[in-house]
Amino acid sequence: MINKFFFFLMILLVTNCGYQPIFSKKDKSILSFNNISFEGNKSIGRQMVPLLGLNNNKSEESLFSLKLISTESVDTVAKDSTGSASVYKTTINVILSLNKAGEKIKEKNFTEYFTYSNMDNKFDLSQYQRDIKKNLINKISNEILVFLSTE
Repeated sequence: MINKFFFFLMILLVTNCGYQPIFSKKDKSILSFNNISFEGNKSIGRQMVPLLGLNNNKSEESLFSLKLISTESVDTVAKDSTGSASVYKTTINVILSLNKAGEKIKEKNFTEYFTYSNMDNKFDLSQYQRDIKKNLINKISNEILVFLSTE
């Protein structure tokens, strides 16, 4: 009986306090910028824009500009006895710079990596690397969304 009362009280308090999850915002137009620029690996930046819901708004309302500098590297971590690669590491690095009227407001470096073994079939390996790249971009996009929606 006490557990039911406590559970009911907790639900009542949580629903009335105005709690909202960060990722459930229906209106993503909050993130609109006067200028969005990409440097480095532009395909990473282009994949991030729809995930983040960024708008390139040329009006005077938005004085903010966003700059994404992205790099991707696939490194050999280990080799077998014949000298061929046995373990790879894919790293994606994105430097986000938020400016207002030419003055830098925020800057942060987002880095994600994934280590995986080599495959005999090179087509499967390239497909796997493409999936890894997509997953790492999704992780970094979520981190950027949290970074931009705070403060």
